[in-house]
Amino acid sequence: MRDVKKVIGVAILLGLLVGVYVIGSQEEGRYITLRATFKMGGAVYKGYELEGEVLVFKFERSGDFFTQAIETKEFTTGEKLSPKKVIMEVNTNGEVKRYEAKLIEEKGDVVIYEASEL
Repeated sequence: MRDVKKVIGVAILLGLLVGVYVIGSQEEGRYITLRATFKMGGAVYKGYELEGEVLVFKFERSGDFFTQAIETKEFTTGEKLSPKKVIMEVNTNGEVKRYEAKLIEEKGDVVIYEASEL
């Protein structure tokens, strides 16, 4: 009977340690990469910003003429984050449009999202 109690005690302790590890590793977050596809050239990356639990990658395009070439670029945060949602914001001459990014891949401590103007 003593052996059974010891095994149960060790199992509970092990379960608690695993739970603490999992919760701790989730709080750290991960680096977030946005694979952004633009319908025209000239979009300049202005950085990212956390708005509550939403991560917003910001881009700006200004001028009168833009190349009509589809281009895809990747941008990664400089810190580990745990956003609930990722958004790509494109400001073209004051007209702001937002596109929700979709999770496409998880690799170690990097999570890759994809958003498109198309």
